[in-house]
Amino acid sequence: MTVDDLPGSSAGGERKLDQACQLQGSPAHAVIIGLGRSGLATAVFLSNIGLDVDVYDSSEKPGLREQLHQQAPGVRLICGSLVIERWSDDSLLVVSPGVPLTHPDLAQILRKGVRPIGDVELFSQCVQAPVIAITGSNGKSTVTVLLGEILRHAGRKVAVGGNIGVPVLELLDDDNIEIFVLELSSFQLETTWSLNPVIATVLNVAADHMDRYASMDDYVASKAKVYRGNGKMLLNADDPATDQFMQNDREQIFFSSAAPVNDSDFGLSDLDDRLFLFRGRQALMAADEIHLAGQHNLLNVLAAWALASNVGVEDHVIKEAVTNFKGLPHRMEWLATIDGVDWINDSKGTNVGATVAAISGLTHPVILIAGGIAKDADFSPLREVVAQHVKAAILIGSDAGKIATAISELVPVSLAVDMSDAVAKATEMARTGDVVLLSPACASFDMYQNFEHRGDEFRRCVGGIV
Repeated sequence: MTVDDLPGSSAGGERKLDQACQLQGSPAHAVIIGLGRSGLATAVFLSNIGLDVDVYDSSEKPGLREQLHQQAPGVRLICGSLVIERWSDDSLLVVSPGVPLTHPDLAQILRKGVRPIGDVELFSQCVQAPVIAITGSNGKSTVTVLLGEILRHAGRKVAVGGNIGVPVLELLDDDNIEIFVLELSSFQLETTWSLNPVIATVLNVAADHMDRYASMDDYVASKAKVYRGNGKMLLNADDPATDQFMQNDREQIFFSSAAPVNDSDFGLSDLDDRLFLFRGRQALMAADEIHLAGQHNLLNVLAAWALASNVGVEDHVIKEAVTNFKGLPHRMEWLATIDGVDWINDSKGTNVGATVAAISGLTHPVILIAGGIAKDADFSPLREVVAQHVKAAILIGSDAGKIATAISELVPVSLAVDMSDAVAKATEMARTGDVVLLSPACASFDMYQNFEHRGDEFRRCVGGIV
């Protein structure tokens, strides 16, 4: 274990606690567990408002060590252990989202009854402008970014961040923000209780992170925390988990793949032989005007539309922004059509539910490239959509065999040693009218730095096809 105990006052120390943000309990000292992006932002923020800050990271050489020294030179960094050495009755325990609360090094202090918090909780105790909160197993980044684009198109001064892009505490640097749009993970919500969004949504729930949660019920319970407070609730009427979220004493709006039942609800329905997005009985826009592949993305647009309209954005403004939105990289991203075969990059499909949605939204025969780290996932939900839509599967990564076990009796399955091999095999199999879809249903860390690295490698390999 090493300690960086640097002299000097904290950067920006002229901002005092009582002038900037009155945290609950008025702590004088903070312990931050984990020096990732959110840990760094938290250290800078707490140091700036006058707290004495210690940061612990299990790595001997954390990647953001130099940034911490530059941005918060008064912070003490302890490397190689998470065992807390300095603690007092007025200390604050901040646990970064990537560190499970079950980590053995935290057991001793948690047994004392210390309540761990996260950066989103700190944000919630300080934020003054309205917040829109978005979580879900799949689609939350698309909805978050699209909603941000809609609000900007409406002339709102908006800040977008959280689990995507900018850590939440960095968003507080701009005092002119009118509204915040936050993508929140289940990990972030575990340590959040003061957040009170003007409107919040759980887009969907699919088994994910089962290596972190004891059960599916625990995972669902963490997602449900986004609905704390008294704001409006946007609910997915198609998702069985919605029954666990409903609060009939709150204003509830629903979105669905079916036609809306109530005037305030959103859904899909046919009109003049075309599929349209509806609110109540009002047609909003035709589905074929949207530049996103798959029906699950139509639901993402419905969710963003519902969120925006419920904070006062007019329909014509929303439609213009939706029409101009091209989607995000690695999320059902069309790469090329080569010899009549479409190649689609859905590397962000890191769980089974995402891959089921990706496959279900395609209307042509699919050659599926999947595999990676399973995170204790159950692959049996793939069976139905694979039987209906997939003509062959090419599997990569450490848990390829688990996927093969689930689907090999339904379609031909091939194993590939890497992405280049997978693309080569797909090229041999594909015929005009087919779709080659990378949607791994797994995490990427066995072979790649992250899902972006995996998607970029797929793009590179597809670009090499002649």
